[in-house]
Amino acid sequence: MAWLFIKVLWVGVSFLGCLFPFVNFHFSGETGDQKPNFVIILADDMGWGDLGANWAETKDTANLDKMAAEGMRRSASWDRQFHIFALGFVDFHAAASTCSPSRASLLTGRLGLRNGVTHNFAVTSVGGLPLNETTLAEVLQQAGYVTGMIGKWHLGHHGSYHPNFRGFDYYFGIPYSHDMGCTDTPGYNHPPCPACPQCDRPSRSWKQILSHLWFPHRSRKGGCYTNVALPLYENLDIVEQPVNLSSLAHMYAEKATQFIQHASTSGRPFLLYVGLAHMHVPLTRTRQSAEPQDHRPYAASLREMDSLVGRIKDIVDRTAKENTFVWFTGDNGPWVQKCELAGSLGPFTGLWQVHQGGSPAKQTTWEGGHRVPAVAYWPGRIPFNVTSTALLSVLDIFPTVVALAGASLPHSRRFDGLDVSEVLFGGSQTGHKVLFHPNSGAAGEYGALQTVRLGNYKAFYITGGAAACDGSVGPAQCHEPPLVFDLEDDVAEAVPLDAGSAEYRSVLPTVREALAGVLHDIAGDNTSRADYAQDPSATPCCDPHHVVCRCQASSQTDIPTSRNVRQ
Repeated sequence: MAWLFIKVLWVGVSFLGCLFPFVNFHFSGETGDQKPNFVIILADDMGWGDLGANWAETKDTANLDKMAAEGMRRSASWDRQFHIFALGFVDFHAAASTCSPSRASLLTGRLGLRNGVTHNFAVTSVGGLPLNETTLAEVLQQAGYVTGMIGKWHLGHHGSYHPNFRGFDYYFGIPYSHDMGCTDTPGYNHPPCPACPQCDRPSRSWKQILSHLWFPHRSRKGGCYTNVALPLYENLDIVEQPVNLSSLAHMYAEKATQFIQHASTSGRPFLLYVGLAHMHVPLTRTRQSAEPQDHRPYAASLREMDSLVGRIKDIVDRTAKENTFVWFTGDNGPWVQKCELAGSLGPFTGLWQVHQGGSPAKQTTWEGGHRVPAVAYWPGRIPFNVTSTALLSVLDIFPTVVALAGASLPHSRRFDGLDVSEVLFGGSQTGHKVLFHPNSGAAGEYGALQTVRLGNYKAFYITGGAAACDGSVGPAQCHEPPLVFDLEDDVAEAVPLDAGSAEYRSVLPTVREALAGVLHDIAGDNTSRADYAQDPSATPCCDPHHVVCRCQASSQTDIPTSRNVRQ
């Protein structure tokens, strides 16, 4: 626990103004044996059917489709049934069906019941990913890696929960979802949100300011944040508030390029984690092509995302192609409540739930909520244009990257992810025998494990639909015995198996045993509990005396070359 005390002490001192980590990093010192670099790109609210290599109806992801053709996609065996373009179905899953829990699992390799993050953090959250959880960045930092994070964090922004104190040498991005604050360029949302107010307020006391930021009914109208502007951080500094969303993708691409270039010339391996704003609302207003079908905001935003990924891939190819593993995936399924501004479920339409009411996508444990696109790219290492039938998860990124880096997993805790190196490089088709999908807001207690994937079968002990485009929701329903679907014959999850059938009776005991086993394992594990308390003083605000905390500072245009501490 000494390291934890030192970390918290350092943060406390720095935030008192005695010390302040300057945005100035020197990436130097070769590590001996050449270790691989890692670029992890996480899309936000992207549907499985939004990737053209998955779904022939999608024509907007040329760069990702090329990357998929040159690398590996997680693929199942139903391509003939649906005439899927390229390599067939992806059987790759987010660790949860909403933002913070999914990201916590990516960085820890552990489900929310272990790492403590079971639902989203707020603008006023004082906590985040528990400090006794070890992140992937911290493991690789100890192994000699330069670590950077660009984009959406959403695992705590206050004090010691900030990315710079969770293993990332460099951070540039937004601390949570980019709909959690007003901007001057609000983009497309459903319903639309207004731009930030422009005029200055009269001088107010700090107590009045905090009260103004605290009360949700005063700061949010129709789901829109009207009194707090969206902040953009470079390390611990807010460099822009509100963020200019129209230029965000360009800034992310520039910062990623600079980080990769500087890290590549340092002689040290690097980890870059990119949390994209795409395809979460609000969608940015982009220049759209002259073709009529391309005037849809979602398609234009999808192309902008694809272009951003393409720029990151290009800089990797130019600087460290043979020694860099790029892993692209998503945090959860599309937000169907946003209607035409939401992505495609592909064939995973959750028809049983649709008939009950509500959406079977984001926030649910239906396939549309957690089955996500995934592309693995490493020329010369990952076989060219191959498919895999393995059942895999975002949980697998942590142990796989740790193994490839030659590092060791943290001690005294258990992991839900697998090292899938043999799937990536050895042609193995063996992934998870069992996968658990935690409740993510549509039904049941947050984080509880009441949906079980066992081979081709999927069992629901609880069902519920998230808010649909028309605003309707599906009521939570408990099932004992559980509903069981055969995904090999019914990817739309339309008709459960007959509970009296021999097939159902043969599957049920194994499902019960698997669920009892994981719950027993978690009960005996070193688990954490996140602090979900809120306080208005935790709100990022660069100048509370200006309207919506408005301020603007010039962000550095280059990744600095030395790391200092400023008195």
